Parts: sequence; structure tokens; C-alpha cells
Amino acid sequence: MYFSGLVSHLQDILACQALSFVFQPVFDLRRREVLGYETLMRGPVDSPLHTPEQLLRVARDAGLGLPLEHLAVRRAISTFMAAGLPGRLFINLSGAMIVDLVREGGLQAVLHAEGLDAARLVVEHMEADNTPPAGLDQAWQQLATLGSGRATGRPDVAADFLKLAPPHTRRIHTEALRREALAGVMEGARRQRQQVIAEGIEDARDLATLCAMGCNCAQGYLLGKPASEPVRQLSRSVAGLLATACDKAPLNPP
Repeated sequence: MYFSGLVSHLQDILACQALSFVFQPVFDLRRREVLGYETLMRGPVDSPLHTPEQLLRVARDAGLGLPLEHLAVRRAISTFMAAGLPGRLFINLSGAMIVDLVREGGLQAVLHAEGLDAARLVVEHMEADNTPPAGLDQAWQQLATLGSGRATGRPDVAADFLKLAPPHTRRIHTEALRREALAGVMEGARRQRQQVIAEGIEDARDLATLCAMGCNCAQGYLLGKPASEPVRQLSRSVAGLLATACDKAPLNPP
């Protein structure tokens, strides 16, 4: 499909609000209970814009990034509340969307309309903006004053959660030098009272290693796949592994 056709298709999706959402659990490793869920949007099934990557790429190239993200935030919160899922809702947003969302009470209005307490929302900003939008630093700080949590992949950015992307966590059990470097990052997080969330966990050996190093939380296929009705508790095998690996590990701030 040519780009013009993709744009027309995206406009139809926005007009019909034809987005669906799946949720991937984020688990607290020491308590061995769910901390919350990261939401992932989906376009219509069998659509060339089914995945979030496809949706966002076309939307940004067409100048429709903010309308798509505004719709996604409202629908994600609504779907999360309707599902009655426990814990926090993690939503990954662009810098431009964060600025726009906190402007003139926009975030409070959305939360009030959908019935979600601000303390249960965690805004993720994982992008490394080459040219951050004007007002992003102020908007990022304002999220904290509104009571919402903040998650980032950058150790140098103030946040409640530091997320370790899959390239930093996969096969960590095999490489001592990478563990040493990651230990330094996690120590910095402890000093800043950040909870550390490891992403992309698929190998039990990686999970055990990270937990023993003091990682607070994790998400990945080993713990639970993204789904419209995601799991709410750990499997017995994973819970047993954590009981052994985590109990004597250094603690990050709760």
C-alpha cells in the first residue's frame, strides 16, 4: 500500500477509534506480585497498521502523531479500567505528547473522565530525543507534582522507575563485564531511590542473576506475555526461582 493509502487508512482508524490494547505484567520480584501493566496498542487485525511501530511511524510521517497518542491514552486507560486490572498502568509516550498532555489540565481531565487515580499512572519516556520539544523538562517535572509516576531508560533523568531495555538484560548471566557495568547503573538508581525494571526477560538464568543483583521488578515473556487478559500472578516455577535468588539480594527503594 502506498503512503497516501496508509495515511487514509490511519485517518479511518482514528475516526472509528479502532484501536485495541494488550497489557504485559510488570512484577515486583521480592513481593512476587504484580506491580502493574505496560500497555501496547494494536490497529485492526490483518491491517498494515496493526503493530504500534507501524501505527506510530505512519502517524508521525503524516503529522498525526499527537492525535494518535491522545486517542491511545484515553482508550488504554478506559480498557485498563474496564478489565479491572490491579496495580499501575504504564504508558510509553513521546516527548511531544507529554508536553501536550499536561498542558492546561489535560491529564487530569482524562484521568477524571476514566476514573483512574493519578498515582496509578506511570508515564514512560524511553525515547532519546535528538531535539527534545520545548517544555519537555517542565512537563516531566509536572507529572510528579500531579502524582503520576515516571519511568525512563536514561540513568541521568529524574524518574521513579529506571527501565533496563532488553539489550542490557538478555544473556546477562553469561557476561561478567556487562554485569559489572550494570551493577554500577543499579547502584546509581539506588542512590536516587529509583526502582529498577528489567525488560525483555525470557531466560530464567537472566532473571535469577538480575534479582540477585538487586533488580526490583521485571517484565518479559518468562513472567507474562502481552494479552487482553494478562496473567495476574507468577507461575509457581518463577515464584520458586525468585524465592531463592532475591531474598538475600541488596534492596532498591520500594
